Amino acid sequence: MDKRNFIRIGLAGGAAGIIAPRSVLAAGMDKVLNSKLAGGLYYTAEDFGRWNKGLADHHLPHLEKSVSYGKVELHASTSHPMNAYGHYIIKHQLHDANLKFMQERLYDPQKDKPETTFDLGAHRGVVYVMTMCNVHDVWMNMIEV
Repeated sequence: MDKRNFIRIGLAGGAAGIIAPRSVLAAGMDKVLNSKLAGGLYYTAEDFGRWNKGLADHHLPHLEKSVSYGKVELHASTSHPMNAYGHYIIKHQLHDANLKFMQERLYDPQKDKPETTFDLGAHRGVVYVMTMCNVHDVWMNMIEV
């Protein structure tokens, strides 16, 4: 990843925490995905912003949960090709219901698939997963665990 993309993505993530109104962040799962920030700061299946709808298929994280013995695991995958350092998924990030950072997984575009299993332990409630593409920005999906 080149320095400009790294800085751009870092600034976008930092801006989300600074400019997002508290009412949007604490409003609940539907209000975050459908807030004024969707389609601009991040993209969703319903609000793909400046990109065409077809991009959501390869950028939106697919989420599956499993619960075993009171422990929750969340599998996140993105069906995006990893084209070396040309066009690839940089990382998946996991956030709680208030969009507080929980975990992330960075990918090596030369050898990794954009798939992650997050261990949530006993965490319950809404979580958001963000997929970051080096060309098509940040895409967000949510699931209740």
